[in-house]
This record gives sequence, structure tokens and C-alpha cells, in this order.
Amino acid sequence: MGSLPPLEQEKQAGLKSLEFLSSNDKQSAYSAAELEAGHCAEGGCPCDTKAAAHSAGQSSFFQAVVNSFVLLIGLGTLSSAYAIEKAGFFGLLVLCITASFYWIGSKLIVICMKRTRASDYQDVGTKAFPRWGRLLITTCFYIDILGCLVGYLVSMGDTMMHIFPHPQLDILGFKGKTLFTLLAFLVILPSVWFRKLSTISYLSFWCGMSIITTIICLLVAGVKDHIGFSQDVAIFRPANVPIATGVYTFTFGATAVFPNVYRSMKNPSRFTEVMTLSFSMATLLNIIVGIVGSVMFGAMTKAQVHLNMPPALIASKVAIWATLLTPVTQFALFLSPISCELEQIMIKYLPWKAESRMTSGACIMLRTTLLIAIAMGALLFPYFANIIELIGSSVSVTLCVIFPGVFYLKLFSHKIPKSRFAGICVVIGVSALAGVAGTIVSIQDLIHK
Repeated sequence: MGSLPPLEQEKQAGLKSLEFLSSNDKQSAYSAAELEAGHCAEGGCPCDTKAAAHSAGQSSFFQAVVNSFVLLIGLGTLSSAYAIEKAGFFGLLVLCITASFYWIGSKLIVICMKRTRASDYQDVGTKAFPRWGRLLITTCFYIDILGCLVGYLVSMGDTMMHIFPHPQLDILGFKGKTLFTLLAFLVILPSVWFRKLSTISYLSFWCGMSIITTIICLLVAGVKDHIGFSQDVAIFRPANVPIATGVYTFTFGATAVFPNVYRSMKNPSRFTEVMTLSFSMATLLNIIVGIVGSVMFGAMTKAQVHLNMPPALIASKVAIWATLLTPVTQFALFLSPISCELEQIMIKYLPWKAESRMTSGACIMLRTTLLIAIAMGALLFPYFANIIELIGSSVSVTLCVIFPGVFYLKLFSHKIPKSRFAGICVVIGVSALAGVAGTIVSIQDLIHK
């Protein structure tokens, strides 16, 4: 296949942050090159990346499992202990139900792709609802990305406060959480100016490795450093079930890009095995973090369990720094699809050539403005738990469970048994109710705070 225009290449490189790719698999997670917005403006574009060819269908079974597993673990996994402490051990049932529903959603989208010969998730939306399906999916993807970036910035600020616990520190009148959020903004800012994203996209694997490293350090701290596992945890706290739902719907939210993992496989017929294996491992990891973290710290469990670990311990230092570096490696990659889309529009109205320094400067200003907007969101809502609960309960569950079920029924309701029709309706209904409940609770908490 032919090479992509340079601007589309940067979108592809940026969206690879959601998927660890083999050297032969150059297909992006969100397939931004296929959005309706089109192509680069005439005269070139500001993105300095080399041409890259599509090469779908090159991933082995093992690579597909790794891709899927890395997609399913992240900062949300570190909140599993918080979810269990809030909802009680009943939260483990919420976790398993959420994982099952997301597995079903992924399966339905892949079935739709097979039967309609759709190229990706957006294409399935277009075939189900030609007028607005693609626009709706793309809009939800971008809202999801922006929400994740706000959460990343808050997480980074919280972690920096944990590393440098100086409540009296005052710089230019800024102090406390506000100060460290602004410092996180300054640390990340140069990375969003970086143009050759195809090079740093492979750092996305660090996200998965850092989470596993943090979990190992958590276990080491509990056993070797004598923190212990003796804190009491409730069995069932019904009022807090929406909190657990929000956390876990966010944790599995990247399943919306599973269709791209499916498309990248040499043997797509084994994708169900890939999903089952990766979901099982990710769910087990969440169970371990949930149980271990909650019985280690009890009522003091924080939204990110690594923040409970005593900073003086070696295991704590490793876990904290590993988690801190994750947003730094991911931020530019996540922001790139949105910034490229806006740059593409802006370039059409600029009086300079697309490859000129003035245009590059304008693009840097645009990216800086986007990051400022994200930082303002982080300063306005500096509560990591509430952010992930809101994104998970509103956008993630909609993209990963509700839309796949609706699209499947719209396309094939006349061809499936009534029992399957009813089962999918139940999944959609339960997901919608849980999403509404989680959204309301998270918004109420944000307003209260």
C-alpha cells in the first residue's frame, strides 16, 4: 500500500501510544488516518516524520496478546485497591462483571467488522448509522483522550507532591497541589512540541511495564518492609458501588481499540483466544492490586495505591518514579491526534507555506494552548479518582459496551435468535444504568469538592 501523507503519519504515530506494536505492525490504535477530516493542506505540512507504510496482518498470537494486555492495564489498575476499599470485597464482583461486559462489547464489534467488511470501529458506526455514526465515535474518542490527559496531569502532580512533601513550598504565590500541577505542566510542555513522534511512540510499552513494576514493588513493600496485610475491609458498601463501577469502566476503556489488534493479526480467527487470555490476565492483576492494596492500607487507601507507599522505602521509590515517568512518555503521543486534526484545519488559513518556520511556530503555539486548556482542567478538577470515574462511567462504557451492542442490533437484529437479542439488550441496559449512576455520583463528588 502507498505511504501516508506526513500529517496523517504523525496521527498514526501518536495513537500508537495506546497499543504496543511489533516492528512490522504500523497500524495505529485509533486509525486516525481514516477520519473524515481528510488530508494535509496543499504545499506540505509541518510534521517532520518519515513516510510509513501500512502493514496490517503481521502480528503473531503472542504479540496480539501482549498488545491487548498492555491496553487493559494502566493508571486505572492502580486504583483497584481504592475501588475495593470503597465498595468492599463486593467490588471484585463488579470488576468481573465489568470485564465480562467489555469482553462482550469487543466481541460484538469484531463480529460487525467481519460480517460487514468494515475496516475499523468508526467504519462499523458508519454502516450502522451512516449520517452520524463516524462523527459520534470520533468525538467520543477525542473526549476520552482529553479526559485521560487531564487525569494524567493530576496523577503526575499528586506523585510529585508525594516525592517532595514540602507543604510550605511557595513559588510565585503558587503552593501545594496547584504548584506541583503547574510544575508537571512545565515538565510535559517540551514533549508536546516534539515532532518526530514515530520515534518515541515505542515508549508506550513503558506504561505497561511501569504498572507491573509498581505492583511488584507493592507486594515487596507489604512482605519485606513489614507494612503487612492486616487492615479491615468491608464486604459490601452499596452506596459506593458506583465508585467501583467508574474505576473499572475506566480501567478497561482501551478495549475500544481492540478492533485494530484484531486487524493486525496474522491469524484473526484466534482473536477470541487473545481477548480471553488478555482479559483474564488483566482482571487477575486488578484483583491482586485490589485485595493487596486494600488490606495493606485499609481506610487510608488513596486513589492511586502507590501514593500510600512510604517514600523512604526503596520499593516505594522505584514504584513512585516508574509511575511518575509514565505520563511523560505518553502525553505527547495521546495529544497528537487532536493537535494534528486542528493543525490540519489551521494550516489552510495561514499565509505561510506549510513547511515554513512560521507555520511550525504556529503549530507549537496551538499545542501549547491545548496543553494549557488541559492544565486548567487539572487545576479546576484536581481529583484523580473523580476524573477517572467520570470518564469511565460516561465515555468509556458508552464506547466499549453500549455502542457495540447498539450497532450489532441495528445491523443484525433480524438475523439473530431472540435469546441473544434479549441478552444483548440486558447488557446494554445494565451498562447504561451503571454508567448513569457512576456519572451522577462522580459529578456530585466533583461539585461537593
